[in-house]
Amino acid sequence: MLPKAAVVVLHSQSKTISCWKCSEQTAPQIFCERCHSILDYRADSILSHFDILGVTERLVLDENELRNKFYELSKQLHPDRFAVSPAPAPQFALRWTTALNRAYKTLKSREDRTQYIIEKYLGHSSSAKKSTIPSDLAETYFEIQDLLTEGQSEPLLSFKKELEKKLAESDEQWIVLANTFDKTENKLAATQALRDHQDRERYLKSMLNDLERKVSL
Repeated sequence: MLPKAAVVVLHSQSKTISCWKCSEQTAPQIFCERCHSILDYRADSILSHFDILGVTERLVLDENELRNKFYELSKQLHPDRFAVSPAPAPQFALRWTTALNRAYKTLKSREDRTQYIIEKYLGHSSSAKKSTIPSDLAETYFEIQDLLTEGQSEPLLSFKKELEKKLAESDEQWIVLANTFDKTENKLAATQALRDHQDRERYLKSMLNDLERKVSL
């Protein structure tokens, strides 16, 4: 018999599922509270990445806490622990392990975590503006293109420093926007601001990469 595992309480608990072993009706979670058997994980699960890792939905995360949660769950869900368990426990363990790895890979990255939140609240089409130059960067963009055509290296070096400064400022702006998202009840408005910021930051990075690729600075 497997040792008693800690019950990971999940936050998206609007539906109930039935334990395959004891038939207990329970909210979606990893282990049954009654018999401690591993429960099923489905691809269409209502659980978010935050739920799977057992952390509150936030953009500003404690990375050490997130990593510790991941390692703790990885040990509990490792397929080797279920190798001699009766079906369907081994299959369920594999499903949870896959979901856990995907959740951690997304949430440990600031950019991926932000994109995940954007897609959750605004939909997958939220990244459709990739090719649009943010209005406050349009003039800078066209100036860079002119300088690249003319082959003037000294002004380009100044632009490079300006872009690096804007990216540093963008990091600070993200912290402000992320804290606003974490505290506000108006998630849609906060997410829209995050999307606008991310579009702008991606374009800044694209401009800087373009500059460095075309000119050795």
